[in-house]
Amino acid sequence: MADENTDRDVWEDAVSHERVDPRTSSHQSFYAGRHFHFVSVTNKRIFDEDPQLWVSTPHASDQSASLSPIGEPEN
Repeated sequence: MADENTDRDVWEDAVSHERVDPRTSSHQSFYAGRHFHFVSVTNKRIFDEDPQLWVSTPHASDQSASLSPIGEPEN
């Protein structure tokens, strides 16, 4: 089965909400079956300390993880 998580062109950093290109980002985590990419090692460390905080609070974005490309309408 192909990894649907690798088809994204642009992601959003779960901590800073900045755009991230997964092809050039070297900072990533895998949590709850989802890939997350970060603009810096600092953001990755912050996320890794308490990932649930970043995926379950109002500031969490579906665009942060491997769900859909930024700008693609949600159904």
